[in-house]
Amino acid sequence: MPDLPIFSQSSNAKGNYKISTPTTPTPNPNTNAMPIFFTIPHQMFPFTQNSIPNNVSSSPLRRPVPSLDEFLTKLDESLGNSGEFTGFKNIFENDRITVDQIHDLTDAEFDQLGINKIGWRKALRAAAQHYKI
Repeated sequence: MPDLPIFSQSSNAKGNYKISTPTTPTPNPNTNAMPIFFTIPHQMFPFTQNSIPNNVSSSPLRRPVPSLDEFLTKLDESLGNSGEFTGFKNIFENDRITVDQIHDLTDAEFDQLGINKIGWRKALRAAAQHYKI
């Protein structure tokens, strides 16, 4: 087993820490263990020095968020529907739901809104996915 650094706190009031570093580890002839090295992607740490500023989008697929009317009309046109989705405009407006929030609605919330067809939900979520924040 490799020697690992030992961290201990000194007894003074300032809270200085002493770090004891090991000497070069010596292989144990009784094991075939190989050291494992891995890296952690920087995306897992949102507060890194090279992080993207809040006002810059990190997603290349993010587009400017359209109005509900534009969004629902475009969805109807792309699916060949005749006003099926534009009929939901008042429902979303009454509950103050914006286009960038639609992708995050749960099935229970869609039920509460009266949007109960699975195909409608899938189409709305898929189209709204491009505008999520």
